[in-house]
Amino acid sequence: MPMKKKQQNGSAGRPVAADNRGTFPEIAAESLRDKVIASLKDAFFSGELKPGDAIVERHLAQQMKIGSPAVREALITLQQQGFVNRVANTGTYVNSFTVDEVRQLYQLRVEFELLAFKWAKLRVREADLKKLETFVDAMADAANQKDTRKFFEHDLDFHRYCWRLSGNKFLERSLENLVPPLFAFVLNASDDTVQELVARQHLQIISALKSAYEPDFSSIIRDALTTFALEGVSSMLEGHHRKP
Repeated sequence: MPMKKKQQNGSAGRPVAADNRGTFPEIAAESLRDKVIASLKDAFFSGELKPGDAIVERHLAQQMKIGSPAVREALITLQQQGFVNRVANTGTYVNSFTVDEVRQLYQLRVEFELLAFKWAKLRVREADLKKLETFVDAMADAANQKDTRKFFEHDLDFHRYCWRLSGNKFLERSLENLVPPLFAFVLNASDDTVQELVARQHLQIISALKSAYEPDFSSIIRDALTTFALEGVSSMLEGHHRKP
């Protein structure tokens, strides 16, 4: 007579529960290094740490109540991203640029980002255009509230979205290492308040992505990026002139 197959039970005699693997979202662990990087970037954009300020690893580790290795790793990454300059046997400093260096950085940004927009044009969808419009509205709101930091954050959101649309991770990474440090520096070197007009100028880019074709497309994008560059350099110069 065949024996009945026994039902598998748990440790308390209950039936074993069904396998739940794959039913919960994955939770990404955030390293101490990443938390330090995020905290320091907040300080750069808020002006708490200004261009030329020294960053002492030991003091920072004590304030954050973490070990020095995590701070050191964060500073190395921030150096690679262009936010700080680590001088051997001297220390680490928030990056500072001359007016000529800022002009050169903007010149490079125009060329890199023009390429990103050309490639983004091939991949853009209606949903992407609507998303870009939300960033413009957020910029305009920040300008009306005279919230310069929020304005730059939404401005970065707009451009980062377009970099990702390019579909080239190496170009995206290059722009990520170039533009945010430049934005942070100009933000802290300038005393100007942002204007809604500057936010609305991004609508020209959206319109070009939607319906412009070459050679008009490249001309529109280059003009918009060049205008942003001139405004950045101008605000930086005015900030220098106002300082005693």
